[in-house]
This record gives sequence, structure tokens and C-alpha cells, in this order.
Amino acid sequence: MADYTHGSLPGLDERPPSPCLSLYQETHRSYPDNRQDRLRYKNLVNGLEDSLRSKYPGRDALPLLEPFRRLAEDDVFWNHTLDGLAVFGAEGFFRTYRFAYVPREVAVSAESFHIKPLIRVMQSTERFQVLALTRQEISLYEADRYGIEEIVLPEDMPKSMTQVLGSETTQPAVTIATFGSAGAGGVIRHGHSSKRDEEELDNEKFFRAVDSAVLERYSQPSGLPLVLVALPAHQGLFRKISRNPALMEGGIAADPRSMNAESLGARAWEVMAPLSEARILSATQASVAAIASGTGTDDPEAAALAAVGGRIGRLLLDREKIIPGKVDAETGSVRFAPLEDPAVDDVLDDIGEIVLRKGGEVLVLASEEMPTLTGLAATYRY
Repeated sequence: MADYTHGSLPGLDERPPSPCLSLYQETHRSYPDNRQDRLRYKNLVNGLEDSLRSKYPGRDALPLLEPFRRLAEDDVFWNHTLDGLAVFGAEGFFRTYRFAYVPREVAVSAESFHIKPLIRVMQSTERFQVLALTRQEISLYEADRYGIEEIVLPEDMPKSMTQVLGSETTQPAVTIATFGSAGAGGVIRHGHSSKRDEEELDNEKFFRAVDSAVLERYSQPSGLPLVLVALPAHQGLFRKISRNPALMEGGIAADPRSMNAESLGARAWEVMAPLSEARILSATQASVAAIASGTGTDDPEAAALAAVGGRIGRLLLDREKIIPGKVDAETGSVRFAPLEDPAVDDVLDDIGEIVLRKGGEVLVLASEEMPTLTGLAATYRY
């Protein structure tokens, strides 16, 4: 099992043997709200079994459902839930994702996974990282508009000043002057570095180590913006020495130790929200311009053909809209049909899956944010 992390959906944008089982449900973080989560999950799994037996009467459902049922008995898993859960299973494949937003409840079997809700979780317009920095230590978080989770840092990550400098803190520079005759041996020691100077040098060494490690290990692999939370003096020094292009302007000038994780996430989202809104606006405006100029489309059938050909650079999808049908992943042809048909999924979901597999960007937006009424807006690479 694996949780959602760093925006990756390993295996889900491929086509495992059908049927593919997809389950989404709301969960809760703590007792007593989470008491009913496991029971609700079991009921959804029973619904998956009914769906399998109805849609695929010749298929033995038990092997496919076995890992789902094992998960229902995993006490550790159910004691560490967040706000939402997605579970995917197919022959030789089983994966779970926990995330910090409440999804629409779904339990469906089809020829491909239903990944559109999960794309919304991982898309970069709403995800970011938070660096909580003091002169003694750091904490790193991954967050979105719905919540925040601390990242468990590896042992060799520079997490504290002691870890970086050890006992080798900066010593004050000293000059020695003599007085009296050569034999008098009188000595005066003049210190030229104050305690504040020493602390500044130590801070700079620590902050440089942190900046380098965060850039190399987290910002570059994830591509996510970074919100800095630190006292004003530390904000200034860290920004002066930082080489991280992901570091956002206008962080939170406060001691991170004065906030719990929830308030930290809420304040960080206030910093991130304008950037997220600007990105969405830019994407929708670019899509409108592309459609008007013929370098894009809002037609699902045209988008399906372009997706299979690897021509879509960016795809906007309406998170509320479902178009019952199936896209042939080889030819791009679309067959529209009732959702109850066992070979049918969501055309929009299928197109999004193909675009991801071809290396394109997929953004899932609320209906009111979409620039079209068809459920999608595609911008061609060429």
C-alpha cells in the first residue's frame, strides 16, 4: 500500500487488466468521528462485489476483492486516516491514497481506473510545501487548500543547527597586544566578534545547509512552491542566501513554534491562494485563446483523438461533469453509452488518463472555473 505523495500516481495512468476497481470515500482524522469509516468502507466494498458480479458475471470476484477486504481489518490504517480515501484494485495491483479533502463517494468497476478526483488532489495549482524555520531547527510540510501534513525527514537531512555545526560553533576573532617591556609579559586580548556576530555566522551556515537540502531533495523533485515561515530577521537572512527558485515571496513572518499545524496550513494557504488563482486564470484564458485560434478544442471526440496522438499539452477537466462512454486508447475513437454498461467509464476520465500517460498536464477545476460547458478544454502542443 502507498499513500499519495509528491503528486505521483504510479500505475494509475497505465492500463492494467480489466476490470479496474475504484473506491472513494470520506474519512475522519480522529475518534469518535472515524468510528463509522470502516463500516462505510465495508459497505462500499460489498457494493463493488455486487457491481462485479452483475457487470462481469464470468469473472471470479474474490481474488480482486481480497486485498480490499484485508484493508478493512487493518487497525493501523484506520487509526491514521485523513479526510478522504481512494482505493484502487485490479489483477496484480492494489493501492491506497489518503488525502486532506472530502471526495464524492464512488465505488465503480470499469475497464480503467476512475482517477479524475485524485488528479484534483495532486495538481500543482493547489499544492505547495511549507518550510518552518528557526535558528535551532526546521520542519517541512506538504499542503494544499484542504489541509497540511508534516513530511518525515530522513536522518541525514540537516534538521537542526546542532546536526549541521555540532560543537564547531563560530568562535570570536581575537587579537593579542603586549604592553610594557618585552619581559613584562603584559597581554591584552581584544575580541572583535560580538555574540550577535557569532549567531549570524552560525545562522548563515545552518540556513545554507537547509536551503541546499530542501532544494535538492524536495523542491526540484516535486516542482512545488515553497512558503517560508520564520521570524522577520530569519526571513531576511534566509532569502538573502537562498538559491531556491521555488521560494515564494511574502512568506509568514512569525515564529512557527507559535502555531499548530492547522493554523500553519491556513496561513500558508493565504500566501499561496493568489498564485493558485492566477495560475487557474492563466490556464483558462490560454485555453479560450487556443480554442478560438484552432490550436485547442472543447469537443470531447476531437480531444480524444488528439490525446492518443500525444498532441495535448494541457487539459482542463470539469470535476462535476461525467460523460458516460469509453475512449479507445489505441485509436482515440469514442463510444458513448449508458454508465451501467460494464465496458463504460467516464469519457473525460479516459481522456485525462491518456493525456497524463503522454506527458501532458491535467487540471481538474470546479464547474464555475471552467471556460467551456462541454466538460473539457484542451490546448494542443502544436
